[in-house]
Amino acid sequence: MSEFKGGCMCGAVQYAVKSEPRLSFLCQCRQCQRITGTGHSAEFVALAKDTMISGELKFYELTADSGNTVTSGFCPTCGNPVLKKSSGYPGMLFFHAASLDNPGLFKPQTVFWHASHPPWDFVDPSLELKEHV
Repeated sequence: MSEFKGGCMCGAVQYAVKSEPRLSFLCQCRQCQRITGTGHSAEFVALAKDTMISGELKFYELTADSGNTVTSGFCPTCGNPVLKKSSGYPGMLFFHAASLDNPGLFKPQTVFWHASHPPWDFVDPSLELKEHV
């Protein structure tokens, strides 16, 4: 089993996940587009109990297209988005795959909210498309 380690750009926030991701996906909802500054976010889901986080995160709360309250965690120093929490999935953490020390470990399985994708954001056509998480 690989240990999923990562952190923010400046190194002030670090994490280590001691279990395999529960799910790996791309999300094309408008909130993820705005948080990442691109056409989708790439995320993997881990159990909070299997995760160690060091450093301070600042949080921004929003209501997702699903109706869930999503809390996005950013490094207060470099502004790098690191993770999200969702009221619909208690005990789970949604990490941004780009924050991995080894982003090659990320293997997306599905695409959520594909109907919201901008026409210039192309994703692997072999991935399963779903309209919600």
